[in-house]
Amino acid sequence: MSEVNAVRPLRLIPMAAIGGMALASISGAWGQSPEAFEVASVKPNRSGSAESNFDSRPGGRLTAANVSLKELIRLAFGVKDYQIRAPEWIGAARYDIAAKASPGNVSDKNITPLLRQLLTDRFGLTTHRETRELPVYWLVIGKGGPKLTAHDEGSGARTRTGCGHLAGTRLTMDVLATVLSRQFERDVVNRTGLTGKYDFQLDWTPDAGPCADSADGQGPSIFTALQEQLGLKLESAKGAVEILVVDHVERPSEN
Repeated sequence: MSEVNAVRPLRLIPMAAIGGMALASISGAWGQSPEAFEVASVKPNRSGSAESNFDSRPGGRLTAANVSLKELIRLAFGVKDYQIRAPEWIGAARYDIAAKASPGNVSDKNITPLLRQLLTDRFGLTTHRETRELPVYWLVIGKGGPKLTAHDEGSGARTRTGCGHLAGTRLTMDVLATVLSRQFERDVVNRTGLTGKYDFQLDWTPDAGPCADSADGQGPSIFTALQEQLGLKLESAKGAVEILVVDHVERPSEN
């Protein structure tokens, strides 16, 4: 397999096992000035595997294996799949990335600008953002009131997730709404009016995705579980949703 545009000064992102909560913490600061990597390479991955991996090490070393271009865009701009408007092929084409920064040239604060610059340099990516009226869910208090355990003491928040399972410690309702939005192809907006931090556990039967294959189908839907277990509910509504529109993107040419 030949390397795509290899060993050319460019810019990239150091990332380590990024999950949803980590993504939320790196999604800002679009206007920072990126810094150049000493060496970076992008190779097409034709393994056919469904698994992908990000790994970063101290000193600005990054490896990403079998990642789709859509995944890279999602991480670079802090958006969800349903917020991306782009050609369908970006979800299928996969790549291996390796990069090394100059010593002391990378910090956690410039993660997203580096990845965005890589997408510009190697994929010719140009984008713009716009706001559209799209279906959303409002997270509201259900009949009978909330069934949450207040936990305002201490600091930090924690989530534990699995197939049809979510446990939270010292979580705000804004964070819960963000976590719930990952279960749907639409935003979830906190309209509970609750301003504290809470502990809770939520269990439901997934009806789509890989987790649905292993579910026994005996448990409640996530809508029912929210009402019965947390005293909350989701209401369908329309709301302003930020969309990332890909104006131009191309497959890197092989040398």
